[in-house]
Amino acid sequence: MTKKTDRKTSRVEGIIEDIIGKSPHSKEIITAFKPLFLVRERLIDELHLKAADRSSIDGEKLRQGIPCINQTPFYFKSDPWEKIGCAVLSAIRQGFPALGEDAAKLEGKIKAGDIRLFDAFTDFPGSVETAVGRWSNEADIKPDAIELMLSAVTRIVLQARSNGIGGHIEGMGWEKGTCPVCGAHPTIAVIREKIAQRWLHCSRCGHEWRFSRMFCPGCEQESPSGLDYFYVDDRKQETAFTCDACKRYLITLNHVSDLGDYDRDVSAMGLIHLDLIMQEKGFAPMSRCEWNTF
Repeated sequence: MTKKTDRKTSRVEGIIEDIIGKSPHSKEIITAFKPLFLVRERLIDELHLKAADRSSIDGEKLRQGIPCINQTPFYFKSDPWEKIGCAVLSAIRQGFPALGEDAAKLEGKIKAGDIRLFDAFTDFPGSVETAVGRWSNEADIKPDAIELMLSAVTRIVLQARSNGIGGHIEGMGWEKGTCPVCGAHPTIAVIREKIAQRWLHCSRCGHEWRFSRMFCPGCEQESPSGLDYFYVDDRKQETAFTCDACKRYLITLNHVSDLGDYDRDVSAMGLIHLDLIMQEKGFAPMSRCEWNTF
């Protein structure tokens, strides 16, 4: 007799299935990243990392453009780096078979204590690049595998640790196109259905913040004549915002309902055809990430 399994489909799995159904051209890349999305969802739920110290966040410094990560620590030596790293590497082996050997080698080095993930975060973000170069040379591991792992680890720790910070800093006067939590540029923007405000999404930490529609988030210049939106085949809900001043673009979803589940990273991957088109036109992404660099 066959045993029936009652494993519940996770929230992210449901979102992924929905996006693939709407954007079948993106199935391959979303399927590759799916294990990483699922491990992120699981670990953020399981880890219960202590939130960053909100009392150390100064509103005046925020107004001056100093993000939270430069005001209070987000990474600690005592964090469960090995657990997070090994879980991420298992997901990389599932989704990216070509990096399987390197992922296995990395996991072995981490478990043996030869590679300490915290070393990549001691002087973030500069220490990440240093760690990639050193570990690649010392352990003969492809930089791509290390970069993918560290990007996923960064997101998990930052999102878990920044829990509650968004509500705390809202209204403190952040007016920059970079993330008020971690300082990164956005990967996707959303213009909501009922109130036509533009919200920027950070793929480094998962935070969303409101930003003027009249300014470019990349160069922060107000230039109505040089700002434009590109779309394909009358699909005006799925666009790429472009800036002639800095020659960058930002994938943008228009008139998005506040109802229902969503994952902005999965949504961005579903619009990868726009990334390809905009880069062929000579524009660079507002923020380079694993899925929009060709």
